[in-house]
Amino acid sequence: MRFKRNKSKKSLINQENLSIENIKSQLNHTSDLKDREIHSNNQIYIILYINSLVDQEKLESKIIKPLIKMENNNILNELYSQEISTAKSNEIAINGLLDGYCLLIKKGRNSEGFLLKTNASTDREVSEPIVEKTILGAKVGFVESLDKNIFLLRTVTKSPDFTVKKYTLGSSTTTNVSLIYLDHLTDPEIIKKVEQRIKSITLDSIRSAGDIQDCIEDYTVTPFPQLLLTERPDRASANLKDGRVALIIDGSPTVIILPATFMTFFQTTDDYITRWWLGSFFRFIRLFSYIIALILPALYIAFVSFHYEVIPLELVYSLQSSLSYVPFRPFIELLIMQLSLELLREASIRLPPSVATTFGIVGGLVVGTAMVEAGIVSYGGLIVVALTSVSSFVQPNLEMSSSIRILGFPLMLLAAIFGFLGIVIGVLFVLIHLSRLTSFGLPYFSPFVPLNMEDFKDTIIRVPSWMMYKHSKNSPHYKQEKRSRKWKLDESEEPY
Repeated sequence: MRFKRNKSKKSLINQENLSIENIKSQLNHTSDLKDREIHSNNQIYIILYINSLVDQEKLESKIIKPLIKMENNNILNELYSQEISTAKSNEIAINGLLDGYCLLIKKGRNSEGFLLKTNASTDREVSEPIVEKTILGAKVGFVESLDKNIFLLRTVTKSPDFTVKKYTLGSSTTTNVSLIYLDHLTDPEIIKKVEQRIKSITLDSIRSAGDIQDCIEDYTVTPFPQLLLTERPDRASANLKDGRVALIIDGSPTVIILPATFMTFFQTTDDYITRWWLGSFFRFIRLFSYIIALILPALYIAFVSFHYEVIPLELVYSLQSSLSYVPFRPFIELLIMQLSLELLREASIRLPPSVATTFGIVGGLVVGTAMVEAGIVSYGGLIVVALTSVSSFVQPNLEMSSSIRILGFPLMLLAAIFGFLGIVIGVLFVLIHLSRLTSFGLPYFSPFVPLNMEDFKDTIIRVPSWMMYKHSKNSPHYKQEKRSRKWKLDESEEPY
């Protein structure tokens, strides 16, 4: 109740008129809020700033010294080297102070003040992405600075259509968010939907990109991600050139790409650097490994529980001798192994990198071998879980890989109850669910549902760049793409 009374009391303070006392009251008279009086040319100026957010050297050399030497009282001319904006209300002034600006007010004149950029920079240097590794691609990743991330994205997307729109989210603590798109390539309806959903966010604070993702994605009760998170500027730029939109959150090293389809999560930067047939092969391997990781444990349960006739006779004897020492049914056996794997995986994430690799390998070997020797699990179950784990690690996207971990358990349960019929029912439910999903109004499972043969050029396989024709036939760029191999006509009768 006390919090509510204090909040209502602060709301009574006049936000329209600029007042230093009101600003101090709004900021709870925090001890790192400093004010200084500067005497210059028979005028008195007051500088208000938050000491912990300001670069003291920049404040002294770029603002205070020029003010003292000022002769004509023209602040805009004297401080031309600084980023200056006008503040005519307490709300604007407080937001500027919290962003690391200092507020300059002429004493006795509270109609307006000037916000001068003096924020201290603690951003880390640009480094190689940690999660999205590449062999031949750029070794540059996003950082936690909003302005630096926009700079990184602009350097690889040099276009006059590059458009940035900034928003401030959060009512108690504010977070800056930038919406970025290429004006003539992005569907205006998508931009309109994104802006509408961003403006509808009324959270008190934004803790991470996940808060925004929860508020703007089409469906929240689904294991499949509908927004692509990337830490690579080159990948974000490639998606912008394909007509998608990027959301950059201040303080987050990951950028949200939208809308995203199911096949978007199986694409990597290396697919477009290597030759097209190599990229197609690797993409097919990723999709195949996803299917294997999803249904292999369920298939094993169905084989050993209901359908021994499908297994070769020589393998049946081996599996029966291994399973005869296990006191649990195949479903319980695999459930124990899968949960043990999840425990090892979560433990390795929390450990330091130098220890995590050794722990993951040694822990898996020791735990797996001990379980088999103790008769808790069989050799067949151990091999199936190992193959499932390796297949899940092939996935280039962490969120899509996590969907395997969620969907695998229901499929195992259906296989334990109904055998092959249960697997078919479970897979059909997954496919129907994928067909119903949308991402900002676009079909999530395209180009499979609805079927669009033209879009298959960059899904399971990747055709050469000059055959993609990503622009519409009405676009002037369409004919330019078709002429990319025109030189071949001049050299031989076989154009391609």
